[in-house]
Amino acid sequence: MAASSGRAVLVSMGDTDLADELRTKTINFNGELIDVTADGDDGWTATLDGEFATNNVSVALEGVLKGDTLADMAFKGAQNDFTITVADLFTLSGRWQFQAGFSIAAPYNDGTTFTGTLQSVGEITKGAVS
Repeated sequence: MAASSGRAVLVSMGDTDLADELRTKTINFNGELIDVTADGDDGWTATLDGEFATNNVSVALEGVLKGDTLADMAFKGAQNDFTITVADLFTLSGRWQFQAGFSIAAPYNDGTTFTGTLQSVGEITKGAVS
């Protein structure tokens, strides 16, 4: 498998491509393990194989603020459909909502930037790039 550029990780909300605003995207797959440790495990943690108690995917975003679409979504606590395309490897599709923090920075001699983290809401589908 060949390496790819970070610009090849695309985030779109519905039909709106957010590439014009985003600089950095960090994707985290999170699962809460199911602990089945018992006395017979001699003090070692045991978990169920291939199963999580809860699953979620978070996507940390950083970019240049050029519109108010993401800020509005964060301010209202709205949920929207997003597709994250990871180069030519796979897509993640589903419903997302901003976690509590969405920050806007406005340095004196630089562009206005933002940071925020999308949290999956419900099932996220991992699929092939079309």
